Amino acid sequence: MAKVERIISGIKGLDSKIEGGFFRGSTNLITGKTGTGKTGFCSSYIYQGAMKGESGLYITTEESESDIKADIEAMFGWDFEQLEKKKLVKFLAVKPSFPLAKVGGEDINKFIKLYISDIYDKIETGIKSINAKRAVIDSVSIIEMFIKDKYLSRTVLIQLMEKLKSMGVTALLVETVPEVSEALSGGGIIEYLVDSVIKLDFVPVAEDYKRTLTIRKMRRTDHSTFIHPFSIKKGGMEILELESIK
Repeated sequence: MAKVERIISGIKGLDSKIEGGFFRGSTNLITGKTGTGKTGFCSSYIYQGAMKGESGLYITTEESESDIKADIEAMFGWDFEQLEKKKLVKFLAVKPSFPLAKVGGEDINKFIKLYISDIYDKIETGIKSINAKRAVIDSVSIIEMFIKDKYLSRTVLIQLMEKLKSMGVTALLVETVPEVSEALSGGGIIEYLVDSVIKLDFVPVAEDYKRTLTIRKMRRTDHSTFIHPFSIKKGGMEILELESIK
C-alpha cells in the first residue's frame, strides 16, 4: 500500500492524533458554532505552513481582508505582512454582491452562475499568484445560503472541491452551524463530500466550559475519536492533554 503523504495541521498536539497531519490534496471541513475557534484553527494552518515555506491562500467570504488579519493578530499576535511580501501568504475577500432589484426565475439562475464563476476565477487566480499549496475558504456557509436549491448547491460544492484538488491544494472549508442546530453544516450536504470533518464546540469539562475538538471522520487515517479540549492563546492553538486540564 502506497504511503499517504501528510502535511502539518498547524495545531499543536493534533497531528499525533491524525497520523501526522492532513493528507495532501484533501478537502477538510472545519465546523462549529460561532466563537468555537474556526478562524483560529484555519489561520494556524495557514501561518504554520508558511513558516515552513508552504504558501497558503486565505479566502474570506464574509469579512474584509483587513478585518480578518486584524482578528488574527489580536488572537495570536501574528503579523502576516512579511509573509505576504514573500508571497507565502495571500488574503482574498470574495463576497457575493447582490443585485439592487429583485430578480427571479431565469434571471436568478444566471446571477448565481455568474457569482459561482467569479468565485472559481478568483480562487484559481489567487492560488496561482503565490503557487499556494494550502487554502482556506472561510466560510462556505454563505455559498450554501446563497444557493437555495440543494442539488445545485451540492454540484457547486463538488466542483469547488474538484477545482482545489486539481490545483494540488490541501484545503480547509469552514462551516458555521446555527446555535440551535446539532448538525455538522447548515445545508446538511458538505460533510458527506469532504475527506475529513473536524467539529469544534463548547462542552463542560472539569466543572467548566472549554472549547473542544472532535475528529468526526478522516479518510485514509486511523484517527482519534475522543473529545479533545484545546486552548487559544498567543502563539497559536494547542490541544490540551488530560493531565494538563485543571
